[in-house]
Amino acid sequence: MRDALLWLRRINKVTLTVALVVIAAVLAFAAYGILRLSHAIPSHGDIRLEQTPIDIEAIRPRGELYVATAIIEEYVSQYSTEFHFGIVPEPHSCAQILRQKVSYVIDLDQVTYVADTPDTVIVQLPPLRYVASTQDSPFLSDDDEFWMDNMPSTNDMKREVEAKIRQRFDTPANRRKAEQNAEASIRLLLHQLGYVARFAPHIETEDNDSNP
Repeated sequence: MRDALLWLRRINKVTLTVALVVIAAVLAFAAYGILRLSHAIPSHGDIRLEQTPIDIEAIRPRGELYVATAIIEEYVSQYSTEFHFGIVPEPHSCAQILRQKVSYVIDLDQVTYVADTPDTVIVQLPPLRYVASTQDSPFLSDDDEFWMDNMPSTNDMKREVEAKIRQRFDTPANRRKAEQNAEASIRLLLHQLGYVARFAPHIETEDNDSNP
């Protein structure tokens, strides 16, 4: 009986020892896991906010932007003299009239965008492009048969009128205004998308240069 009690006590000691070892191992493993997790997740004071680059290609406007348009009508005239029987003069005149829609256009595919900050974009505009489309081109003359014989084509007169129309519209002042319109349009578009536009170079305005 005494031997049996001693044996039971020894068993209890061994069991207790094994249990303590197991508990210590579990606690050590748990502490190690918590330590690793604490290193993996930064504390509130260590949070680093990385800047998110602007994906400008996702919002890039496409196509053409008309920034200035006008309807202009011009004409050129031509005179000639017909001699009947070689001695009797008869004056003749004609006029080529042209009505054109003329515009300055920005090719939006050629606009350069560079992300400056998470909400600011540096914009560089391409050169303005002058375009013209003829709306009407009447030819007036005092004698259609005479001018058909002496000037079968009016293309030269049309080109002369086109040059006059462009000279009236395509001026440094109009180009400057058109570039300002282009800046304002793209600035508004990017603002609606949540971005601030800065232009390089920036077109100075005479009345107000407070906008970036």
